[in-house]
Amino acid sequence: MFPFLITSLLVVVIGSLLFPFFRKTEITLILGQEALINEEQVNLQIERRTIAASLSELEVDFEQGRLTSSDYDQTRLGFEHRLLEVLDRLKILDKTAEAQQKSIQKESTSPSTGKNWISLILLALLIGGGATGGYEFVLSKLDSVSVSPGPAGGMVGDPQINPEEMVARLEGKLKENPNDLQGQMMIGRSYMAMGRWDDAERAWTKVLELDPRNYTAHYRLGEIMLSNPKTGTREEAEEALGHFDKALVSVPQDASILWARGIVLVQLGRTFEADEAWTEAYQYIPRNTESSEMVKQSLQDLRAGKMSPPVPSQ
Repeated sequence: MFPFLITSLLVVVIGSLLFPFFRKTEITLILGQEALINEEQVNLQIERRTIAASLSELEVDFEQGRLTSSDYDQTRLGFEHRLLEVLDRLKILDKTAEAQQKSIQKESTSPSTGKNWISLILLALLIGGGATGGYEFVLSKLDSVSVSPGPAGGMVGDPQINPEEMVARLEGKLKENPNDLQGQMMIGRSYMAMGRWDDAERAWTKVLELDPRNYTAHYRLGEIMLSNPKTGTREEAEEALGHFDKALVSVPQDASILWARGIVLVQLGRTFEADEAWTEAYQYIPRNTESSEMVKQSLQDLRAGKMSPPVPSQ
């Protein structure tokens, strides 16, 4: 009977002492969470690039007359809202990853990581001595590892889009990182939609500072000068024309830019060149659309001498 009790006791003790070696330690769980975070970061970075590409394609579709203004604004707002969510989530993940790295370093240098080896030595002493009283002593040296992982951190459902709130959030991000090219383009479009022309001009000027060959920025700056002229002088009109010409170097078949260029040429009294610009623009616009009919009618009026706006002052 006594050998059986001793054997049973040793089995229990050995199992209890070896159990921690088969459990997931805190550092193991942290490393597992780090892998999940890294995977989510990669996915979000891919989504960020995809949204940026989609915004560029949306811009081209709108400028070429494939989208109405309302469809363009609604789609763009959705893309930009989602992009802000992605940027917010990436910021949270960066902070989480940084905190976990500190936890891993602390765990790897903590004395608690040596407790399993101490337990193994005590196990050998217990078996060698055969003393049943060592059971309580060994248990007192074992600390259980408990980890309470936080919430998964998934994003909540999309709230209703508020353009002013979205612009305010984007302004905050650009204060931290004014060299964010995509962010400056986003806020430039938003300012124009809200009629904040001076703010829009500053944003698009910053885009050109970051990317001097950005055709969208050249087009938008020329458009701002047409929609909200500050001086109404010939020099201002020629500056707008210069922006349109630079934009057309990159996208020579963009109907919207050709149309805007024609307007400036009419203002400058260069009607023959305006006719050429609008005729070319008409070729790139789908037929039987509102845009194509507008350009067609404008060409007819121009050729009939019905379109003779005052030439900008010197």
